[in-house]
Amino acid sequence: MKLIKSPNAWLQKVVDPFDFDKFDAKEVSENMIALMAEEGGIGLSANQVGLNGQIFVMKPHLLEDNSPLTVINPIIDKVSVNTEIMPEGCLSHPDLFLKVPRPKGLVVKFLDISAKECIMELYDLDARCFLHEYDHLQGIEFTNRVSRLKLDMAKKKQTKIRKTING
Repeated sequence: MKLIKSPNAWLQKVVDPFDFDKFDAKEVSENMIALMAEEGGIGLSANQVGLNGQIFVMKPHLLEDNSPLTVINPIIDKVSVNTEIMPEGCLSHPDLFLKVPRPKGLVVKFLDISAKECIMELYDLDARCFLHEYDHLQGIEFTNRVSRLKLDMAKKKQTKIRKTING
């Protein structure tokens, strides 16, 4: 399993519902969690690894043991009216950071790796991460959530960061 970086058509693909008969959910989950950790991220979606199935992994802050969460075939049930603009990054867009408006809280439904239905309330960074990864499954990148001007300014900063890193 390998991380796909922008530009790549997979990042704009709306992926199909996850098929438990076609994919081994536990194996896919473990591979995605390992790659997310290796890349230093807090979330990773199927699109970012070229998998045509609605699955993503994330590291929520709400779980006491800080274990990663695997989300399959997610549905957003409720979204808070309160929103917040905060910086986001994406493993598929290294060194690019954008201030993205997102709801502060949500109620979601999804399946775990055993195909058991889960319902969760998520807030703040966890809600933001869930929505970012959910967007990926719909073929929406975080770059689509800001104006062209803000994106261009952020890309200039990205270029400066890369020049500094690469000497």
